[in-house]
Amino acid sequence: MSTPDGMPPNPGAALLGRLLERNGTWALLRVFAALALFLVLHLIRIPLVVLARILAGVMARLDAYTTRHVSTPPRGPINQFFDPHNSNPSPGPPGRMHWEAAHA
Repeated sequence: MSTPDGMPPNPGAALLGRLLERNGTWALLRVFAALALFLVLHLIRIPLVVLARILAGVMARLDAYTTRHVSTPPRGPINQFFDPHNSNPSPGPPGRMHWEAAHA
C-alpha cells in the first residue's frame, strides 16, 4: 500500500526502515537511544525549572521584605545600652569623656 506519490503511508517508519536496511540494527538502536535521552533530559528539566521559579519568587519576597524594613526609619532609640538623656556631650571634669562624667 502506498500514497499517490509512491511513498508509504508513514514516512517516519519508511526512514527508519531504510536506516535499518542500510546501516543495521545498531544504528537504529543508537537513534532510539538518542531519542530516549532527549526525552529523559526534557522530563528532568521540568521540575528543575519549577524549582528555580519557586526559588526566584521566594527570593523576590525576601528582598522586598528586607528593603521595606531597611528603608523605614527607626521607631525608637538605636542604642538601647545607653540612656539617651546622658548621651549629649556635657562638660565634665578634665581628662574624662562626657559619658564617663555622667556615670562617675
